[in-house]
Amino acid sequence: MKRIILSLVAMLTMLTSVQAQRLVSVKNYGANWPKTMISLKNKPNGTIYRLRVEKQNEYLPRVEEAKDLEQFISEQIDIGWLALYRRSAGSSDYKFIVVIYDKEEKPLYTVNLGDVSENHYCEVQDVRWDNDTHNLLFNMACPSYASEINGKGSKLHCYNPERRQMVWSTGWLTSNDIFILDSKFVFCSYGFTSEKKFLYMLDKFTGKVYSKLPFTYKVEYLELQTEQNGREYLYALDYNDHLYKYYVEGAKAIAQNGKVFTVVYAESDDGFLNVRSEPSMQGKVLTKLWMQDHGLGRGILLEKGKQWSKVSVDGIVGYVYTKYLGQMSWMGGGGPKIVASKPAVVIYCEDNADGGLKPFYTVTKGTIIADTYFEHSFNGVEYYEMRTGHDYLFVKKSDVTKVQ
Repeated sequence: MKRIILSLVAMLTMLTSVQAQRLVSVKNYGANWPKTMISLKNKPNGTIYRLRVEKQNEYLPRVEEAKDLEQFISEQIDIGWLALYRRSAGSSDYKFIVVIYDKEEKPLYTVNLGDVSENHYCEVQDVRWDNDTHNLLFNMACPSYASEINGKGSKLHCYNPERRQMVWSTGWLTSNDIFILDSKFVFCSYGFTSEKKFLYMLDKFTGKVYSKLPFTYKVEYLELQTEQNGREYLYALDYNDHLYKYYVEGAKAIAQNGKVFTVVYAESDDGFLNVRSEPSMQGKVLTKLWMQDHGLGRGILLEKGKQWSKVSVDGIVGYVYTKYLGQMSWMGGGGPKIVASKPAVVIYCEDNADGGLKPFYTVTKGTIIADTYFEHSFNGVEYYEMRTGHDYLFVKKSDVTKVQ
């Protein structure tokens, strides 16, 4: 119920806004752009040119509906795991099953995407979980020319598995290949060879189209980035390897996974993970990553891997076994942003021994630390307090600025 109320509040806030929200072009880099400008994090292991492949956990228990299907996506989400199962990529007999698991890898919801969208003739080319609303977003995309199915394909759908309800669906020819989302918007595109091609920005809560920009070549990759000026930018890469840059006018889009860091902790039965010098059981044990202490993980995730993940624990960098790694991300909420204003800004955690604060992590100038916060004071010093679940982190007001 709380999530439903939050969604309704967000919808009303956005619908009553008098300022136009749209994508505005910043620069067309053409094909001569530095390859370090984007990370390709939103389409990992993309061995299929349309459907991304992301297999973080291939050992999730199969439900009956998915027992004969191939796993294409398995990724961690805030409540556990999301997995997409389908028949082989070359099959024209489509079947797409999404299973949402809890953190103990027990199935919570099983969704037949063809059934809930009433579409068994199109293929799913991307699927995403929204941590804010616990909605499942997916597209049912034209497998070939739209004219072959009378243009009735490539819809983007938003479905709530707990309520078993379709929240919204777009019009036809709105989304194929990749889409991404943030705290307010969904960014997607449509295009196929000689057909018309567009880049879209949608309202995440209603599916309303805010921007529809024409493209010469089909968009094949999208990525949001927060830059040092505190603004979020959308990068779009097309089929001809041309890179385009945009910003959102009239609203502040929060980058997908736009947080300063992800806190990690051990979930193994013995209460700790060995941090090794290399991603192997033969690696030297450098230190240990312990379980949560008063709800707070004591490590920082640097790089998530299928079997081994790179972490920092008390300044020591090494590798831990991913299967037993818990994580908690610091998500944005859409308010004024707290931005580091000094060369090195310390983020503090609570010191359970003396009830005060102690250094936890250091970020560099220009880093957006949070956009949801409270105010707190320790020993006469004013802090901004950030919360995720029952975690609390703090940053000195004198070390940061607020960006509207």
